[in-house]
Amino acid sequence: MAKNKKNKIIATSTKLFAIQGFDNTTTLQIAKESGVTEPLLYYHFKGKEEIFTDIIKRIFDEYSSLIATLPANTATEFEKISNLFKLHIAISENRPHDGRLIMANCPSKLKSDRHICQEIIYKQQDMVTSYLKDCLNKGNASGEFDAHPVDDLIIVILCLINGILRKKLLGKKESTSYEFIAIEFCRRALIPNK
Repeated sequence: MAKNKKNKIIATSTKLFAIQGFDNTTTLQIAKESGVTEPLLYYHFKGKEEIFTDIIKRIFDEYSSLIATLPANTATEFEKISNLFKLHIAISENRPHDGRLIMANCPSKLKSDRHICQEIIYKQQDMVTSYLKDCLNKGNASGEFDAHPVDDLIIVILCLINGILRKKLLGKKESTSYEFIAIEFCRRALIPNK
């Protein structure tokens, strides 16, 4: 029962932080909307910052697990890159509060060397950069790609992914499927015309 209450606090906090921001959310509001008392909230967490830290760690752990499940043995290296795009789109569609929470709250906390947001953002960036570098280097070595300079192309691909996520999470619903246009754009940029 206690675990259910703690999970309810986490779920409610995630939604509130995503919608109205960390600073505009109070522990009293979290407790009320979670259906618990404020003392019970403080039984599980020292305060709002600890709740936020717990949420960010959970999001990153789930994200890391999803990246780890991407197929390693694909017919092409481009298929891996396409899968990375599709994974991020699925995350934005299936877990919009997670993405909005990070976009709304983490940028202001990145200046602090000790804040969890900076630690997690750097780990996420390293993970995806390593994934893309491996794909591009293998694709270049096999002749599938003509992708140079690799490090600069990684930044461009990351910018495309982040831009699409922002559009999907913060923009209005549109009929245009930007993610598939971005995937096709990457295909044309990476695979040489023969």
